[in-house]
Amino acid sequence: MKYEIDDRLMTRAEIDRYMERIGVSGEIRPDLKGLERLQIAHLMHIPYENMDSLQGLITSLNHEAMFEKMIIRHRGGICFELNGLYAWLLKSLGYEVKSHAARFTSSKEVVQMRRHRVMTVSFDGRRYLTDVGVNSESPRKPLLLIEGLHQSDDFGEYYFEKHAFWGWLLWQRLPGHQWKRLYGFTEEPQLDIDFVMPCIFCDIHPLSPLNKFEKISLYMADRNIRVWGNHYQEFKDGKKEIDNEISDIEKRSILREKFGIE
Repeated sequence: MKYEIDDRLMTRAEIDRYMERIGVSGEIRPDLKGLERLQIAHLMHIPYENMDSLQGLITSLNHEAMFEKMIIRHRGGICFELNGLYAWLLKSLGYEVKSHAARFTSSKEVVQMRRHRVMTVSFDGRRYLTDVGVNSESPRKPLLLIEGLHQSDDFGEYYFEKHAFWGWLLWQRLPGHQWKRLYGFTEEPQLDIDFVMPCIFCDIHPLSPLNKFEKISLYMADRNIRVWGNHYQEFKDGKKEIDNEISDIEKRSILREKFGIE
């Protein structure tokens, strides 16, 4: 496939529309404070959702197509869309951004393919992980990319381990839980086109975990909510507090009222 790097940055009008979508007002400087504001705002306003994959559609990673879907039409997306659009925003705001391919590592018996996109952002001589594309509780703040340092996002604890195979391996401990592995990623920077093949796998492959039933989630101030197939669920401190079976009519109402999706 012939690929030309899309280095167009967002216009001021596009940035303003994006900020309106995620509820951010005022100036954002390309520093840690600005990155923290953007990450939590993104998580709380643009849901993770796989409804296009359930219809057998091929997800577009074109910048304008993602902007139209998630900003103009108030949809959500899967990680390649969420983090792809977010990376474009960060670059347009002046951040130094690199994208990386990650593997989920929750199972110690199975090595999963690289089917997750994450970013590292560099400033002041430091690098931070930022990610708005996980459909369960994950870091709500950028994490300093340094081995062994325990960090908190006020909901859970995290640290990185350097591993010969996984690369930067991210560990998480939520209140009342043991430490567990989330995902690992290596240093190679990735282009947008590098995520096309894993994205197509997620869309249409029979082994994909994303084309079987609805996986729709959104972060709240004190919890994570989701539609998981025919269930509506709420999690707080890593514990499932609500798990209600819902009808199709109830599901449509929940998607509209809680997730802003028609």
